[in-house]
Amino acid sequence: KPTLPGVPISPVHTMVYSIAFLVGFFLALLLIIFKYFIHNTINNLGELQKLVRAPILGSIPLYELEKMNFSRLVIDKNPKSTLSESFRSIRTNLEFMIGYTVKNKKFISVTSTVSGEGKTFIALNLAGIIAYSGQKVVVIDLDMRKPKIHLSFDTPNDKGMSTILINKNTIEECVFKTQIPTLDFIPSGPIPPNPSELILSSELDVVLKKLGKLYDFVVIDTPPVGLVTDGIMVLRKVDLPIYVVRAEYSKIGYERNIYDLVNKFGCRNLSVILNGFRNLSGYGYGYKYGYYGKSYGYYSDDKKTSIKSLWERLNKKKK
Repeated sequence: KPTLPGVPISPVHTMVYSIAFLVGFFLALLLIIFKYFIHNTINNLGELQKLVRAPILGSIPLYELEKMNFSRLVIDKNPKSTLSESFRSIRTNLEFMIGYTVKNKKFISVTSTVSGEGKTFIALNLAGIIAYSGQKVVVIDLDMRKPKIHLSFDTPNDKGMSTILINKNTIEECVFKTQIPTLDFIPSGPIPPNPSELILSSELDVVLKKLGKLYDFVVIDTPPVGLVTDGIMVLRKVDLPIYVVRAEYSKIGYERNIYDLVNKFGCRNLSVILNGFRNLSGYGYGYKYGYYGKSYGYYSDDKKTSIKSLWERLNKKKK
């Protein structure tokens, strides 16, 4: 007599699962290979350490608490945030690079390869965090082709470094105060037709010498060296040139500029900062720091009320 099969003749489940697994595996493999070949940006600190031989001062997390149309001073608004703590770590590393106790070590320049890597943001907030330590600091805008510092503080740009270098204005007339008592800034001034000649002139040395007598630290926002070469001469004059690399933005190959600055142009003490780092999950004694409204351990990144404190407030009202 005919008998009924115990399992379905079709479809064969093991064959279907095997084909699905193999298809998924090969699609994932193709995706990995595709991403490997199109990968052309520096994404994390590990990649940067492999590519550059210059000292790395630290990394700055991506600032996403608010949208900024231009770079601004933010460490004074959230002094206990991950961002501020990262700048404090860089400030500490500066002690090993130039030393706060050495009087003639006071000039810092910040540059990058191209515009958009965050050199102005780094210059402003690094100057701010140094000013919080009790030092008198001034930030000067030497990026005369694309000035931004006057936008950061919402001030006019009718006078500044360009007018100082042609002896139209004095330094005292162009110094502006900020919300931090020990932090001042000098904007670039009107965009000149010959920014390279002004930056390379001997008058800049005179201005820097005067600022060195008035301030403990002078932080210079330098033009990007990947686009123009006049900023290289500024890097050679300062005590600590800083090169900014932005995660997921700076291309692999930009590190050659760092190599050339050190080996060909003699930029001593050149250091690197990774900006816009996304994966800063935690460091130091097991503490983890929140960045999107959450707070863990010792530091917090915004002023939102926790669930615990809200529950305590409700219980007090009931009592």
